[in-house]
Amino acid sequence: MIPLKKEAMPAILASKAKEWTDELMDTLARGLKPSDTLKNRYNQPQIKDALKKETQGKCAYCESKVLDVSHGDIEHILPKSKVPAKAYDWNNLTLACSVCNGGKGDYYSNDPNNSQDDLVDPYKDNFLDHYLFYREVVSPRPDSMRGMQTESYIKLARGELLESRRRRMDFLDGLVMAHSLAEPKYKALTMSQIDKALKISEEYCGSSNAYIDFLKSKGVL
Repeated sequence: MIPLKKEAMPAILASKAKEWTDELMDTLARGLKPSDTLKNRYNQPQIKDALKKETQGKCAYCESKVLDVSHGDIEHILPKSKVPAKAYDWNNLTLACSVCNGGKGDYYSNDPNNSQDDLVDPYKDNFLDHYLFYREVVSPRPDSMRGMQTESYIKLARGELLESRRRRMDFLDGLVMAHSLAEPKYKALTMSQIDKALKISEEYCGSSNAYIDFLKSKGVL
């Protein structure tokens, strides 16, 4: 997970969000079950494309490149089943892989006196306040109840992710080795390859940057 920033709202939401929300809330107020069409109006190509751009095509939680293997899910940070008024709220939408989305499910804490019950939000929180990084390992900080709560649902330490991140760290090790062995005239070139691998568009850039910072602190780079 890395800090994300909201981009401009898609035109279709700017023009339709209030109308869709009013219709949904009116339907619920009358005790009726919303149709699938009404519930899923957020699932528009314009909205999906904007979210892909905003997240660099990666899951907002685990940073896997979702679009390499699937279409990705439009994720409601606050679940639409618990907070229907935010079903079409641009600030409540992001892109997630099906595993993180499924694990998070419809979890929601409505306790204003205990913010530690809330899951870590990639748009509002500094992930380093809640998680620790070392190479492929990403684990909740023992002093963050929110980090531990998030991990219990999203499971960023799941085996498949550890293996994917390990491959990425091995790739970084190769770049660092090439840099350390390069002749002085090639150092700028090899360092540029490392910098390229740390860009926000790259998979697991949060873990990658933390690992390279650690190597720098030890004088490896």
